[in-house]
Amino acid sequence: MKFNSIRFKISIFYTGILALILVFYSAINYYNLRYALYRDLDNEVLVKAQEISTAINSYLEPLGNDQRAFDFAVRRVIRLEGMHPNQVKVDAIERAWLEKRVKQNLADAYINLASADRTEAIVSSANMTQPMIAGFLSGIAASRKKALSYKDVNLDNRQLRVVTIPFYSNYRKKQALLLQVGVSRQPVFIILYGRLIFAALTIPLILLIAGFFGGVITARVLRPIMEVTWVASNITHKDLSVRVEAKRGEEELKYLVNAFNEMISRLDKSFRYIAEFSSNVAHELKTPLTIIKGESELALMKERDPAEYQRVVKVTLEETEGMLRVVEDLLLLSRLEYQPSAFHFEPFDLNSLIDDVAELAKKMAAAKNIAVKLGRLDKPVIIRADAPHIRRMFLNLVSNAVKFSRLGGEIDLKVQSDGKTVSVSVADNGVGIPPGNINKIFDRFFHDDYQGHSGESGTGLGLSIARSIARIHGGDISVQSQLHKGSAFTVALPL
Repeated sequence: MKFNSIRFKISIFYTGILALILVFYSAINYYNLRYALYRDLDNEVLVKAQEISTAINSYLEPLGNDQRAFDFAVRRVIRLEGMHPNQVKVDAIERAWLEKRVKQNLADAYINLASADRTEAIVSSANMTQPMIAGFLSGIAASRKKALSYKDVNLDNRQLRVVTIPFYSNYRKKQALLLQVGVSRQPVFIILYGRLIFAALTIPLILLIAGFFGGVITARVLRPIMEVTWVASNITHKDLSVRVEAKRGEEELKYLVNAFNEMISRLDKSFRYIAEFSSNVAHELKTPLTIIKGESELALMKERDPAEYQRVVKVTLEETEGMLRVVEDLLLLSRLEYQPSAFHFEPFDLNSLIDDVAELAKKMAAAKNIAVKLGRLDKPVIIRADAPHIRRMFLNLVSNAVKFSRLGGEIDLKVQSDGKTVSVSVADNGVGIPPGNINKIFDRFFHDDYQGHSGESGTGLGLSIARSIARIHGGDISVQSQLHKGSAFTVALPL
């Protein structure tokens, strides 16, 4: 897999997105677990503190509310020290407290009863050191204002969760006392650390597996594109008949294959057109150049009289003018196809233009005694077009009609409209077009060599130019013809 390949980039992108999702998901799970563990730990330490507070007051009920009873109850519950002279009174309480102490696992708890007024410890459990007591008492004045508070204490390599609650007894009603109980946070750390280790090990493994299968899937998805590339690399200008087959049903691949095949078809058509065009141009220019060369060589072979030289010059001029017409028509076609911005579209009345075309048609048809009829609409027919090019288009059609009409024939110009388009037909009753040539007459350099036509030959570009002009204006030209009966060319243009 190359680093600059689409497969590599997609795999990296996919793996990166998956990594972000996994990290984000693991972080949310971690903090949810942390919140749940601390919530359970806070509930646990609060229950311990409440049990201790209840146990102290349970000792005071049978013993009375004096200093001696209070000191005994506090030290007995917190430190398990001292025996009361009248032990019988507290035997039941003693047994209940010892059972509860074991059940609540208070042997591992850190207990401190403090005076909030003087911020000093009254009694602390035996497992507490002086630095730990100081850590418990830190901020105790602020805790006095709250009914309940939690804090973390980190001392002597111990991480504790400490709860502080007010302590109430009948003996110390006026003196503010606070009961503090701390438990180790080590179980929470072990679970959270295990979760981090699990995430650190599984996420890279998941990404590795996902990256591998992502690369495999990407390679499978891109395989048809590689097949298209292979076919494209084997296509040359000598053979453009190769096409790509869509072996699979993905819509995107179908679009790619169809677009590629259409491009090859257009290239094939273009190459064929260029080859035919080059051949036709060479043929069209070769004949007049051969005539010019032959006449010139013939004139130079020996002395000629002035009339002969004039004839040679006249022939040369005529052939040169013919070649110039071919070149001008080719340049016009190129401009029509590749420079449509050269057109100047302006609204004008098509009826006026058709009137001018009809007058010119009469002049062109006079030599063959051809009648020209005009039928147009009474109301103005406004189109937005380039008037000079539209005029040339109709003159080309009229010129062909005159050329292929018999002596004494008839040409009919007719203008019709359906409200959206205007149709102008140029019909003649001449020799007509053979059925096999109807689809070819708009091709460049096509000459109708049908024997029924005895008129002069043109460049073979007139109809091609006319259709290009019509299509640039959003229209088209259609033709209907019957052999020996005539032809009708109809131009449709949008109003």
